Amino acid sequence: MSRFLASTIDLVPELLLALVAPELTDDVGRCAAAAGYRSVSADPGGCRRLWGEADAIVVDDSSASVLAAAGLPRRPGVIVVDGGDATSEIWHHAVSLGAEHAFRLPDDERRLVQALSRIRTPLRPHGSTVAVIGGHGGAGATTMAAAMGLVAAEADTGALVVDVDDLGAGVDLTLGVEDVTGLRWPDLTLRGGQVVAEALHEALPRVDDGLLVLSAGRPERRRELDIDGVLAAIEAGRVGGDLVVVDLPRRADALVRAVVETVNLVVVVTVAAVGAVAATRAVAHGVIGHGARAGIVVRGPAPGGLRAAQVADAVDLPILAAMRPEPRLAGRVEARGLRLGPRSPLRRAAGAVLADLDPAPRRPILRRARGAA
Repeated sequence: MSRFLASTIDLVPELLLALVAPELTDDVGRCAAAAGYRSVSADPGGCRRLWGEADAIVVDDSSASVLAAAGLPRRPGVIVVDGGDATSEIWHHAVSLGAEHAFRLPDDERRLVQALSRIRTPLRPHGSTVAVIGGHGGAGATTMAAAMGLVAAEADTGALVVDVDDLGAGVDLTLGVEDVTGLRWPDLTLRGGQVVAEALHEALPRVDDGLLVLSAGRPERRRELDIDGVLAAIEAGRVGGDLVVVDLPRRADALVRAVVETVNLVVVVTVAAVGAVAATRAVAHGVIGHGARAGIVVRGPAPGGLRAAQVADAVDLPILAAMRPEPRLAGRVEARGLRLGPRSPLRRAAGAVLADLDPAPRRPILRRARGAA
């Protein structure tokens, strides 16, 4: 199994997300422990990332209605519990979330433990998700996103690059597949938050029969992206086993915040210059927000002699990679699209980021690089 795919690790207990009222917390926690889970609680109004990461989820009446209203995608491993006073509407919400079991506590504790134990056996590996954002104009975020997709695809990992930067040139242009047959955002109707992974794989253009690309297409055809549709496409790629790389615009709108809340890692790209560092610090604090896993890629040159460690300290993010300038890269991209040579600094930086993407997102995944240039 590729190191970029999520997998079950025996030494790390499966994660159970408990979205229940305080009076049910102890009962759910006791059942979770008996089934071998590590239980965490969260606010149902702000649990989008955990919704995708958790191995099992237990919800009650009030949480189910909040989650259904938020349009979270259906997923396996959802169980409904109640303390004896659930309304009939809970079953409608539960079905929309993908729930297959419902139990009344404390009477059905044994049955809940059995159901949780069955969920622990995964049906297939899920992919990881990464968002890339520029700390400033011209940082090279789209190029880094494309490079990460290429490196992952070469490693026999399914890879999908999702371009949601509506003001950018387009990742398909960067990869040289702007004329390759396949669907772009204007061709897709994903409202309602659901898309089948197999259908998405068949519809999208590919780079060298490996990397899948979902881009905005030509400027005259672009339209405002629907948040639910974007999240549905990301989830379809992840559930299908792909490493999903999302190219984000440099702004703090609802779409960017929703993606940041969903992905396993946010990668901020910057150059080693004083003005760029100041802008990157503003992006890091304004866009990423609290709680997101994030790191920085520092790209040369450094005209004032700034070192990557100094940039990381100023931005207050761990270093994922520091890379030298790559001569004639822009000309090669214009000529035939981005392709990475065996000694490419961009290849090494993309590989370093992917190697730091832990396939088990519940554990710490970032570390400060020592002695980086």
